Amino acid sequence: MPPVIESLLAVLIVVIVIVLVILTVYIVKSLKELTLTMQSIRNLTDTTNKELKPAFKSVNNILATVNNVSNATNNQLDMVKKILTTLLGASCIALGNVKSKSGFLSGLISGFNFFRKKRR
Repeated sequence: MPPVIESLLAVLIVVIVIVLVILTVYIVKSLKELTLTMQSIRNLTDTTNKELKPAFKSVNNILATVNNVSNATNNQLDMVKKILTTLLGASCIALGNVKSKSGFLSGLISGFNFFRKKRR
């Protein structure tokens, strides 16, 4: 081999070794930073988990309370509906017994007149 090619190969080998050393140092530093970042993320998630558990329990209790109030309100409304249905059903039966030729309105008026006459 001519001496020029040998010197060029020697320079190429030295450059490749230097590039490999630089890449190795870069990769090692990157892995170290990645490890520190992952530890920080793990600490953040642990802290967030510890802080959010009581908040979620509180929200869960509030939602349970709201659900109980809603169920109690629904039960009360159902009871009022039953009472009104019973009362309106009785009034409709009473108004249905009042006979009139002009229909419901005249029957209603005659029913009021009937009760008004009883008072006097």
